Amino acid sequence: MATHGESETDPPVPSTSPTTVESVNARRLEFHASLADGQWFALSKALDAAPGPCTPCDPIVIRAEVKRFLKLHLTKPGSGPFLLGFRALIEAQSGRQVAVAWRIDPALLTQSGGEGWMRDAVTMLSTACVRRRDLETMLINDQDNVNSNDSNHEKETPGGVQNKYLAWQLPMDLGDLDLYKLLMKLPDRKTLIRASPSGEIVANASLPEHPTRVTETIGFGGNDCSPSLGKRRHVCCMIIVVTTVCVVAMMTR
Repeated sequence: MATHGESETDPPVPSTSPTTVESVNARRLEFHASLADGQWFALSKALDAAPGPCTPCDPIVIRAEVKRFLKLHLTKPGSGPFLLGFRALIEAQSGRQVAVAWRIDPALLTQSGGEGWMRDAVTMLSTACVRRRDLETMLINDQDNVNSNDSNHEKETPGGVQNKYLAWQLPMDLGDLDLYKLLMKLPDRKTLIRASPSGEIVANASLPEHPTRVTETIGFGGNDCSPSLGKRRHVCCMIIVVTTVCVVAMMTR
């Protein structure tokens, strides 16, 4: 009950007029556009600054860079899908004479683990792989007066060139044994069970100028051997070797 001299008033109702809603939506769109431009600018800088793979490739340098990324970012958001996709690329390339490529949405890099994570992920990919610009599709607005058949078109934005995909392939001279060693550096699928591989695998990405890739007959312990089975075989061989050495040492005493 209101006392004498006081009046009851209802709380003010927020305005929901079309003008207010449109203004809020416009500010929201402007914010997200500004954020996207900043992310694209950071990604563009990271791609430009990233080192390219050694020629010929150096498996030791590649493994060291992968190990560095894992040490810094293994538990970070976005690392699971990223590493599973990279693992799928290595597994798909093993034993094949043609090049295999991995295409990813750039958002995987810009929206996963922060700017530091993005820079290190780009550095790892650029060290371990060769970028395939011919497999990257540019984002073209309908109002752009561009020939859709011109694959070299690049749409400039305040944040740099925006691609629908980014694509990489492993060096053609990186042998199957080196691929196996690289896989052993990565966490297995059981460790990353809550994540799904990112991107897509292009099964035959060879260009006319690409040489035929030399495959190694040992593969991952045999042509019918998966990486996980190869790892178990490797452990079993080590156990047998150590056991044999111990037995011989005891017999010679």
